[in-house]
Amino acid sequence: MTGGNKSLQGPLFRAMIRACLLVGEVYIATVIDTSAIAGITLWFPPGKALWDSDAQKVLGFNQFFESLSPETKDWWTGTYGHALEPFLETALAPHTVKSSWYLNCICVDPKHQRQGIATNLIRMVEQKVATSSILALCTDTDDNVAVYKALQFQYKGKTQLSTPEHEYMDVHCFTKPGRA
Repeated sequence: MTGGNKSLQGPLFRAMIRACLLVGEVYIATVIDTSAIAGITLWFPPGKALWDSDAQKVLGFNQFFESLSPETKDWWTGTYGHALEPFLETALAPHTVKSSWYLNCICVDPKHQRQGIATNLIRMVEQKVATSSILALCTDTDDNVAVYKALQFQYKGKTQLSTPEHEYMDVHCFTKPGRA
């Protein structure tokens, strides 16, 4: 997503958080003793999606995008969305990203993994989702496939996307019906 430029990971993540604070819901788990952040989720409710408005993009995405190499910009505009959208349309049918509660990002500090933090952050939203909607997410981390299956998400398939570094990543899609 950054074309291998690790210095852009922070700006990318901050842009995602700011966009979510504007139109989505951010859930944070903290360490009781220190108040340090142990985990975070970025959810977009039905009708909203990450960076689908200029109001979201001006909160950091535009600046992040301008910092990318020309090749990585081309990947964002010509490869990433164009390859991912048809896969998501099929995998989520009859729902869409914008008709679901979409988990755009989940991060748990490695020091605090395997303590139920991700599970609890997901359950917070799961409890409020109406039965007419779904939870949906994608991951490009093979280790997380087992995690989401253990949380009773339905595996909807995978697609392979090229990266700006001329490698490939598997993107796995999951859904779970609402239950509120």
